[in-house]
Amino acid sequence: MKYNVSNDIKVVCKILDFSYSKLAAELNVARSTIARIANNEVYPSEIFLETFYSYVYENSRHPISLNKFKMNYAKEVYKDNVLFHGAKVSIEGDIDLDHSRKDIDVGIGFYLGESYEQASSYIFANKRSSIYLFETQKLNNLKLKEIDVSLEWMLMVSFYRGQLGKYKDSKVLKNLIDEIEKYDVIIAPIADNNMYDIMTRFASGDITDEQAIHALSASHLGKQHVLKTIKACKSVKMIDRLYLSKKERMDIEKERKEAADISLDSANKAIESYRRIGNYIEEILK
Repeated sequence: MKYNVSNDIKVVCKILDFSYSKLAAELNVARSTIARIANNEVYPSEIFLETFYSYVYENSRHPISLNKFKMNYAKEVYKDNVLFHGAKVSIEGDIDLDHSRKDIDVGIGFYLGESYEQASSYIFANKRSSIYLFETQKLNNLKLKEIDVSLEWMLMVSFYRGQLGKYKDSKVLKNLIDEIEKYDVIIAPIADNNMYDIMTRFASGDITDEQAIHALSASHLGKQHVLKTIKACKSVKMIDRLYLSKKERMDIEKERKEAADISLDSANKAIESYRRIGNYIEEILK
């Protein structure tokens, strides 16, 4: 899906009360360029995309968050049935599972976040990254399993990330993974790097399950919806693509670092508070 630049120009001009001539002057391009793009006569270059979306994001005289405006509109239309996918490169054609990694949180699947902030926080470093919006009403008709921050969740993520190889014959672990693979969609907490570090410490036997669970609960990143089957992939509809300008990506990086520092501090306090409380991995998967 390409960016809907034609519609975005019209939305920006309406909100800012700009004519095409005014917008052209602000962007230092010809009025005819704006008109042709707005009328879908041509698709803009990468230079124009960055210039236009950067202007909209950065302009202090006319503060406007185009992406927020478009998200709010999507939620008005589709209510709670809107999820987000952060992509490092463009998605061409229908979504599938062919390009999915198997060594991540829930294994092979197409990952969707509950918020724009979630989706953007993992792909901001990539110059051509963008955010896709999906309408997800039909997922409610499939087999869904929701997991909270729990021992079950930690074991699941640790398994798919290859941290529990020495316990591959554990009946507890086998039963858990067999159960996970029965579902079309898994809804589970999203994990950042701090969370992975904590899970690694749990999987290696350094901290107990209680220490890990309380430390992981200190991060409030929301949940991700993982489409595990082709049926699930075919049940969602791509409805928009949002541009991330260079300045916005820099701001996301800064905000993510600040949030990670706060999360890490809270996690370390929880680990200390629950020291020697709970069970170690070898006791759980013996």
